[in-house]
Amino acid sequence: MANKKNKNENKHIEIMSELDKQLEGQKRLLIVLHNNPDPDAIASAYCLRFLTEKRYGLVANIAYDGLIGRAENRALVREVKIPLKNINRIKYGTYDRVAMIDTQPGAGNNVLPENVHCHIIIDHHPQRKGLESEVILVDTEVGASATLLIEILMQTKLSMSSDMATALSFAIKTETQDLGRETSERDIDAYFKAYSRASMRKLARISMPKLPHSYFVTLDKMLKRTRIFRHLICAHLGDVPTPEIVAEMADFLLRHERMGWAFCTGRFKENLYISMRASSNKANAGKLIKDLVPDRNLAGGHGMFAGGTIPLKKMPSEEISILEIRLNQKFAKLMGHDDPDWKPLLEDSRVIRSA
Repeated sequence: MANKKNKNENKHIEIMSELDKQLEGQKRLLIVLHNNPDPDAIASAYCLRFLTEKRYGLVANIAYDGLIGRAENRALVREVKIPLKNINRIKYGTYDRVAMIDTQPGAGNNVLPENVHCHIIIDHHPQRKGLESEVILVDTEVGASATLLIEILMQTKLSMSSDMATALSFAIKTETQDLGRETSERDIDAYFKAYSRASMRKLARISMPKLPHSYFVTLDKMLKRTRIFRHLICAHLGDVPTPEIVAEMADFLLRHERMGWAFCTGRFKENLYISMRASSNKANAGKLIKDLVPDRNLAGGHGMFAGGTIPLKKMPSEEISILEIRLNQKFAKLMGHDDPDWKPLLEDSRVIRSA
């Protein structure tokens, strides 16, 4: 155990040395997140921004595409006052260095142009083939990118502020489902380092924010549209107010006591967003969703959770409904069932056409 700890510490010392080479003497850093960023991406970028500004004296901006729609995520940004910019406002040529957090170039879930070089990559998702960058910290042994940022921060003499600790502890808590999903000892150690410095009042307001009316509309629609077959549970939400709510509903469905797999989709603008969840730590949701989504570059994940996107362009609503049914059947087939007999979750549910 001690040898493994020393190995990780040595690795982060090397990363700090590489960061020093890349960032010393530079003036501006752009930190790019994946589309519709979650707390892990947001808090990790906030930590990298703090570290680089304090250690190297440069200006760092955090950029994202899509929406920050989930109530908890908006509360996180509001309570901790995390400065974010829409990537459409970014002029790449004004930045000396580019970093990516919780995503990687070419992953399909970010909009970094192919002609913009990324100098720093920090992520806990599987490393993409042919990945090239001056600084690469991709570690799938941890359950959250925030854990990696905390470990890096511990290598410096910089102290973690209450707001920083609040954001990072919330990130690990949500990414690992309260330290219960794909959690390592390093995640637990990092979480308690942050939690001990966090603001309990702000954490409470972030964890239990007021929910918009649209959330309850989606919840009602989800319950009426949910179908089950053996240990599989599935719901096609139709039009959704934000892409993030698809993952939120998939998490909710997996809480059913008899279900081992949850599969959920939602239509937002010109895309069909897909979320897959598994209750077993031996699952391989990341591989399964790549078999489910036509373009493998638009899908990815871990063992117990994964997500993907299918572009719809101008596909008629009726064709999208057929696509959703086919996804149901293909999902079941990947689980080993060729002819599933899907039943309504609620006995008095009526079949509702997708919006």
